[in-house]
Amino acid sequence: MNTAGSVAYGWGALIVAAGVSFYYAKKEIDARRKDATLRGNRPLEKLSWEEKIAQQATSTDKHLSPIQNSIPKDSFKPPEEKK
Repeated sequence: MNTAGSVAYGWGALIVAAGVSFYYAKKEIDARRKDATLRGNRPLEKLSWEEKIAQQATSTDKHLSPIQNSIPKDSFKPPEEKK
């Protein structure tokens, strides 16, 4: 039933199928990246993780500042202790 030939055939078929799917997936991903670059949606420079976090923090602050400014400061007072 599971002879050496059938196992080798199964592994060979699996490797060929994985290789073909990798080829087509990579081709599609590269096309998406090229399209995004041409439309200007993809940044050209590579950022480190620290730069990405700093960039996200500044963009989040810009979006949340109108909301934060509209809330009265005294509405976030801690509850007073009961004596």
